[in-house]
Amino acid sequence: MAAIGVGGALKPQFEQLGLRAFYIGDEAIVDTTTFTLEGRPIRKVRQSVSRLERAGYSAQLGPLSDLDGATLAALETVSASWRGQQAEKGFSMALDSVRIDEQADTLVLIARDSQPRMRGFLHFVPSYGRAAVSLSFMRRDVETPNGLTEFMVAKAIDALRAGGIDEVSLNFAAFARFIHSPQGRLQRLLGYALRRADTVFQIERLYRFNAKFFPRWEPRYLMYEGALSLPRVALAALWLEGQLPKPRLRRTTRQHANA
Repeated sequence: MAAIGVGGALKPQFEQLGLRAFYIGDEAIVDTTTFTLEGRPIRKVRQSVSRLERAGYSAQLGPLSDLDGATLAALETVSASWRGQQAEKGFSMALDSVRIDEQADTLVLIARDSQPRMRGFLHFVPSYGRAAVSLSFMRRDVETPNGLTEFMVAKAIDALRAGGIDEVSLNFAAFARFIHSPQGRLQRLLGYALRRADTVFQIERLYRFNAKFFPRWEPRYLMYEGALSLPRVALAALWLEGQLPKPRLRRTTRQHANA
């Protein structure tokens, strides 16, 4: 038995069942009631928002169920531009597609230029039982100006606050603790290794993007039964997250020779 993405509140309960904890990263959560674009520390995000507003960009948040077929098709066009040759795939914090009937209660923020053409969008999934949402998709046309993603996130936080949402979960940052607050020589070495590997895995870039919005960092853990099971659990987690292709057994056709 194993559990992925366990938070600090549930971690002791899993430990009472005999499971061990392995830190896998931090979830970036923005409190909409305290978020502001005022002040020097967040000036780069504020500058991006102001620059795009002057260029005629606007953003609107609404339920996915309100979008017509043409708008959904435009969302997929933006996604295709952003992905390039990569196939669409969901994982623990992202869904496989926006064209699923069960997602009618999800929210979409659409950014348009002065034409007005759709140039980017954010997709949010509600966290049931509390006034919170989780970011699923974050897409933009590759030919849009720098800062559009920051523009969309800032506009989304404002709109979600107005809609009664208290918390917005942004991206999950793998092993973020080793970058933003390492403790001891080993964690500092791990943080250095993560920064060196950023060109391949983009771990540090994702962390730094999240940090622009001054979230609180909530650690997430992989709970597992024992040291011998950890490699198997880690492999299964990578398959589930789409980080490794899951091998398929080849079926052989038995040929019957004529007597």
